[in-house]
Amino acid sequence: MSQKRGCLILILFLLLTTIFCSCGDVIVEPKWIIGVKGADAAVFSSLDYAKLREVTITIEKEQQDGSILEETWEGVYIKDVLDYLGITDYSSITLASSDDFSVEYTPDIINDSLTILATSLNGKDFKHEDGYIKIIAGNQPESMWIERPAKISVNK
Repeated sequence: MSQKRGCLILILFLLLTTIFCSCGDVIVEPKWIIGVKGADAAVFSSLDYAKLREVTITIEKEQQDGSILEETWEGVYIKDVLDYLGITDYSSITLASSDDFSVEYTPDIINDSLTILATSLNGKDFKHEDGYIKIIAGNQPESMWIERPAKISVNK
C-alpha cells in the first residue's frame, strides 16, 4: 500500500509542478503580416494593428441600375499605420498585394478620411481565405484598392 501511496504523491507532485511552472509567457502569433520597406520596422502585423484606434467609414457605391449601395468598413487609417511605423518623410507609398498587384498612394490619398486598412465589411470580419485585410481608398476607384496587402514601400 505504501508503494501506491508513494506513486500517487509523485504523480501529484509532478502534476502540480507542471501546472505552476507552465505559467510563463504565452507566444501570440499574428494573423497577418505586411512587409515594410523604407522604415525602421520591417513589418506591420495584426499585433500592431490592435494598438491603433479603429474607425468606421461608409462608402456609397453606385450600382449598374443607378441605385446607391452603402458599405460600412471598419479598420484603421493608413495615415495612422504610417505614423505608427514612424514614416513621416515620403513623397508617396507603394502598396503591393500578395499577387504583386501594386498601386501608389500620394499624400492626398493617404490623408483622406476614407483611406483605411480594413478588417471587416458590413460587420463581418474578413476570413483567412479573404486574406484578413484590405486597403480601401473610398474616394478612389476600386482599381486603387488592395486585396491581401503584402508590402508597403516608402518612396522619398
